[in-house]
Amino acid sequence: MGTKKKPSREHEKKKSSRDAALLKGTEDLLSVGLDLESLEPTAESIEKLHQANPPSLEAQRAIACWLGFAELPAAAGLLLALEARAIDKELRREIRRSLFRLEQRGVAVPHPSADAASPVRGKEMDRGYLSPIDPRGDQVAWYVKEETSGDYFVLSGVLSDRGGLVEADAGRVARPAFRDLLDRTYRRFSLKMLQADAAWCDRILHESYKRSVHRRNPGVARFPSYRMEITHQLPETAACPIRALIQLSPAERSDLLGVAGRLPEESELKGWVLEPEWVQPHLEAFDEASESPLVLSRLQKEERVERAVQQACAVIFTEAIRGIYAGRMESMAYYFHLDRRDAASRQALAVSDALADPLSAPADLSFCRELTRRSLALLQEAHRRKHQEEQGPSLIVKPSER
Repeated sequence: MGTKKKPSREHEKKKSSRDAALLKGTEDLLSVGLDLESLEPTAESIEKLHQANPPSLEAQRAIACWLGFAELPAAAGLLLALEARAIDKELRREIRRSLFRLEQRGVAVPHPSADAASPVRGKEMDRGYLSPIDPRGDQVAWYVKEETSGDYFVLSGVLSDRGGLVEADAGRVARPAFRDLLDRTYRRFSLKMLQADAAWCDRILHESYKRSVHRRNPGVARFPSYRMEITHQLPETAACPIRALIQLSPAERSDLLGVAGRLPEESELKGWVLEPEWVQPHLEAFDEASESPLVLSRLQKEERVERAVQQACAVIFTEAIRGIYAGRMESMAYYFHLDRRDAASRQALAVSDALADPLSAPADLSFCRELTRRSLALLQEAHRRKHQEEQGPSLIVKPSER
């Protein structure tokens, strides 16, 4: 059984501050004859709160909190009405927390139309940011919403193509500090975040949450409430923006696939390797081909190695693994485009298309062969080092080591 993570001091401080504000609000309401603790969650009580004139901002927050426990459509309606005229950030956060709680309890919350005053995804003032895909298949995505104050609300997530949303966080960043946030992210994690389509970033964050296997992670669990700070609307279904930015003809795609074997040399892809458990069953054949005791010409040896790589490649790239890498290469095609690297973007898109085509053979794709060759060579070297460590140092000097 895993140990429960101890809440941070900052989290405890925020919780204490919120509790104190709600307690003060309850006392302020009591001073004007409105006892929240004795109110029953009925339509009459909700109407009574609607007619009330809260004496303080804390009193408004206390009402918003109480409505989140009144599991009635009228409570959702009043919360939406309060949100429409709320200016204070903490009050808006309390309202959205209660709306989220009602939805979790099965209460239908009317979502404003696209013409309503609530925030709309993909506004020109809103921005998305994306990192490259790392060797594990993870990508960082941000949705950055500009607020009326001029500062930013930043929703961030780590997305895994196999595990969904891995981590999530959100917070407000002062406008002057946002550039520093980008710089610190690069310095600390070597992640170059590039500005991307906001609606697309919202979509991939939301879709990753839906299929996440990490719902017990505190940040992931809070993702819906974080997103409600941006919008109550579901993201629209849309293809990756690269599909509208680049269209490849069959002839161009064929030419690009011929040179896509150079893609693993791009800095973002240099760390990419296939999973060791996929490669291990093919290592023996690769060893025999690359370290044959027979006296072979260099060309013959290269041909033997190439056959071993092609055979491994054909087996490794099953339908599921093809799907994984088709998605990764599409994402990287978009990232390269954002970084104004047109050649790499087009090559990555061509590889993505080929992997998504069930009639294409991965062993015929130079990118897949190069990725397989690199993975086999790295695993071979790892085994060699492990064997040397187990054998210990030798006093015999081999001719090749002189």
